[in-house]
Amino acid sequence: MSENGVTVNSIRKRAVVVLAVIGLGALALAGPAGAENAAPSHRLGQVPADQITGQDHPADVFVEAWQYVPATVHLKQGGHLKFGNYDMYPYGAGIAAHSMEEAIPGCTSPPYKTSGGCDRYPKFTSALTDHGYVHNVEGVDKLPPGTYPFTCQIHSQMRGSLVVE
Repeated sequence: MSENGVTVNSIRKRAVVVLAVIGLGALALAGPAGAENAAPSHRLGQVPADQITGQDHPADVFVEAWQYVPATVHLKQGGHLKFGNYDMYPYGAGIAAHSMEEAIPGCTSPPYKTSGGCDRYPKFTSALTDHGYVHNVEGVDKLPPGTYPFTCQIHSQMRGSLVVE
């Protein structure tokens, strides 16, 4: 025993615990074996298949790597859209939420108004959609023909266009 009551055995035990924690942490960061060689379950621009069921997701528009796919969406007047959040970027754990809603300069997209507030609500929105879920985009069936920019409620750098024909 030393002056502080610390023995060589207690130091060894602490060292083993620290090394075990570091080792487990390194394994967690490395991911599963062969992950770097894994092929995506779909091609860019195609709706990804569910990893468990192998079935395609029903979304017409989805997010991948912080981008809408497709970025320009064509819709017949009176039609309906489904929006899916399949974004795995950047950590492979899935982005908690994305949305698809009309971009209104100053309200739902920059530059934001700092006074006076917004003069209207978006004409269409999916609402926030958690990772792996699909929501209906409400309001698109009521839009007259035209082009409508859209964005994400919380990621204004994400942009796309809805073309109602």
